[in-house]
Amino acid sequence: MGRKKSGGEKVGDRVAGRVKETAGMMSGDANLEAEGRTTARSADRTTYTVTPRDGKGWSVQVEGASRATSVNDSKDEAVSRAKKLAGDRRPSQLLVYKKDGTVQSEQTYG
Repeated sequence: MGRKKSGGEKVGDRVAGRVKETAGMMSGDANLEAEGRTTARSADRTTYTVTPRDGKGWSVQVEGASRATSVNDSKDEAVSRAKKLAGDRRPSQLLVYKKDGTVQSEQTYG
C-alpha cells in the first residue's frame, strides 16, 4: 500500500499545500488553490484500507502499517469494523478494495 508518514513529512506536506493555495489565491488560479487545500488536508488524515487476504478473508489495515488491525471472514464484517475505526479517529479516510485490486469505494471522515 503506502508508507507511513513521519511528523516531518506531514509538516512539509502542509507547508507545500499552503504555498500552492497562496499561489493560487494570488494568481487567481482556482485549481492551484483547491490543490493546495487537498494537499494540506490529506497530510493530516489516517487512511484505513479493507483488502482481500491471500486465500480467504478480508483485512482492515492502517495504510503503511506492517500488520492488519483486524482480520475478518467476510467483506461486510471488515467494512463495518473499518468504518467504526475511521469514524472514531477523525480526520480519516476509508478505502475499500475489490478482489481485483481496484478501489470499490472511498469515504472521508471529518
